[in-house]
This record gives sequence, structure tokens and C-alpha cells, in this order.
Amino acid sequence: MRKLLAASALAACLTAPGLASAQDLSISAGFSLVSRYVSNGFEQTTGGAFQPWIEAEMRGFYLGLWLSNTDDVITGSDYEVDVYLGYRGEVGKFSYDIGYARYYYKNPHVDCCGEVYLSLGYAVTDAFNVGLAFAHDPVADYVDTTLSMDYAFNDKFGVAAEYGSVSNGGVEYWKVGGTYTINDKVSITGAWHDNDLVDGIFVVSLDTSFSLR
Repeated sequence: MRKLLAASALAACLTAPGLASAQDLSISAGFSLVSRYVSNGFEQTTGGAFQPWIEAEMRGFYLGLWLSNTDDVITGSDYEVDVYLGYRGEVGKFSYDIGYARYYYKNPHVDCCGEVYLSLGYAVTDAFNVGLAFAHDPVADYVDTTLSMDYAFNDKFGVAAEYGSVSNGGVEYWKVGGTYTINDKVSITGAWHDNDLVDGIFVVSLDTSFSLR
């Protein structure tokens, strides 16, 4: 399985003599405070959400944990826990990220589902980037395809747009918004989330990130 291969590669990178040292390991963390948790245009909460995360990376290999409260009336659970691992890197103006994410809920199933994902990016200019991403759930047999672009007007303000489509009778969804960077650790984002099945919603988020080592 891809999950086991990636985990084995990370373990080898962490433990093999001469391949890596403690100085190569970086650990980052942060959290988001959002006015509404929205996924693929669908609300996962009826109010705000607190979404902490932590990630360890070594020479491109990474392992992370992301959490959020959810609404049990909407999702059948009052929290979501995502565990993910993968490998990311850059070649010139191209960037790539391949990995696996597993999703856990309190109800109705502790271990809900998982996706293999691949993200590709290209820096058209220093300010303008485009991206293409795929996420595949082998059990549900769907592919979630996403096109994205972002433009930075300066080092403080940027805009971004995203369009996605889920196969096998899924949904088309999109969002557009802007981000203001307060400093290198804190930013504020406002974005309109929508899809072809329900009414859209405007979401405001306060995002933080910082290095632990």
C-alpha cells in the first residue's frame, strides 16, 4: 500500500545512518479559527471551528495531524481527525506533493475513509501560481480533481480561486477569496465557498503557523 511505502521511506530517512541527522528534521504547528468549516462547498459546522495541526518533515518526507470540531447533526460526529503522510519537493518552477490521508470520526465509524492524493504546481511568475490536484478514494471509487490559481499583489495581500469536481455522481464546487498576511506567523482569509447543490457561504479564517524546531 502507498501508505506503508511512504511510512517506510520516512522511517528509513529518520533512522538510517548517514542519510539524515536531527538537524534535517523540522516540526511546525499552528491552528485556524474559522467562522464555518466548509469542505467541497458543504458546511461541516453550523458555527465556528477550531482547527489545530502539527507536522514533522525531513528532506521532503512529512507526517502530519489535523483536527477540527464538526456538527454531529451534519456529519454524525462532533469531531474529525485527519492523519496524513507523503513526500513533496520542487524542480525548477514545478512543485509536487504525493501522499495519503486517513479520516477519523467519532461516529458512525471511527475509521471512515482515506484518499491517495497528488498535487502539482507551476510558478508562472514570482507572483502567479497555478495548480492541479487529484484525490482518489479506492473504496468509494471516486476522484476529486481540483484546479487552482493564486496571485500575490505584494508580500501582504493575495487572491486565490479554486474549482473542483468529484466523479461518480459527485459535486462541482468552487471558492474565491483573498488573504492578508499580518506577519510571518498570522494571516486572515476571506473566501466565498459554493457548489452546484447548496447555497454558498462566505467564510472568514484566522490562520497561524510557527516552527517548533
